[in-house]
Amino acid sequence: DITQVRCREGWQYLCVILDLYSRKVVGWATSRVNSADLVIRTLKKTWDARKPDGSRLLFHSDQGSQYRAKETISWLNNRQVTISMSRKGNCWDNACSESFFAQYKKEWMNNLNELSRSEMTVQSRFYIENYYNSVRMHGTLGNVSPMQYELMN
Repeated sequence: DITQVRCREGWQYLCVILDLYSRKVVGWATSRVNSADLVIRTLKKTWDARKPDGSRLLFHSDQGSQYRAKETISWLNNRQVTISMSRKGNCWDNACSESFFAQYKKEWMNNLNELSRSEMTVQSRFYIENYYNSVRMHGTLGNVSPMQYELMN
């Protein structure tokens, strides 16, 4: 999913891909523009990090134009990924991503002064890689971090 953060220069968008098994953010990217390009850059980072068998994957998103764009659909289809989209106007279908963004803003971004776009990217990296994935405990995972959960299972 994608969220927006107000920066000094205007909006900056953060796209994340979560592994629903471990709740780990397995790929993320930021951009000044909320577009299919942002989604595809995030998918590429995720693909490079996980090197999955696409035929065994389900990619779930909302019905935003970035996800319905022919470039995004083609990228996923070329890797044999099954595409799943939320019901129109139903944020509950994407609850894990919405929860991540709520925590990201509440625990991290709201505690910072207004940032530049580059500072927002640095802070997002720190939150995701140094806190959320490796330290933050999740009740749904037995009160361990996503990285700990993946190591245990």
